[in-house]
Order: sequence, then C-alpha cells, then structure tokens
Amino acid sequence: MSTLLEKIEAIEKAGAGELAEQALRKLMHLHVQKYERELEAVRRELEPFERQYGMSSEECRRQFTRGELGDSAEIMDWMGLYDNALLYQERIETLRTAAES
Repeated sequence: MSTLLEKIEAIEKAGAGELAEQALRKLMHLHVQKYERELEAVRRELEPFERQYGMSSEECRRQFTRGELGDSAEIMDWMGLYDNALLYQERIETLRTAAES
C-alpha cells in the first residue's frame, strides 16, 4: 500500500499537482470549519465553570497544575473540556498554517 507521500508524488509526476493542492486546501478549510464549530461548542460548555469559579479556564489550568484546586470530578470535567479546546485550537492553527504555505 502506498503512503500518502507516495501518492502525492505520483500525482505530481502525473502533472496534476496543482489540482491536488487545490483539493488539499479545500479539505483543510473544511476541517478548520469543523474544528471551529467544535471549539465554539466547547467554549460554551466552559463558560458556566468560569462564571461559577470566577476565573478563566487558563487560570484554572495554572492553579490545577500547581495542585491548588484538588481533583474533584467537577474540576476534572472542566480541565477535560479545556484540553479539548486547546486541542481544537492547535489543529485549527496547524491547518491554517499548512493551507497558507
């Protein structure tokens, strides 16, 4: 089975590199949109925690990492959601950077 890189090289050799690049950019754009929707949904879930505790998720992460907040189920849920937000943001940035190059 060919790897993705081998397939891309074959497409380029066949003279369809520009078409493949357009398709990849479109695919990356679609994934960016998907992750933006996911990120927005997670942010809506984070808001009640931030209001309840009077701090941002980022500040909660700092305090949690220093062991200042304990490990209640609620804090663990909050940090799990925040991990998802960070993951989606990272994926968005990675795809946008790749699409622009």
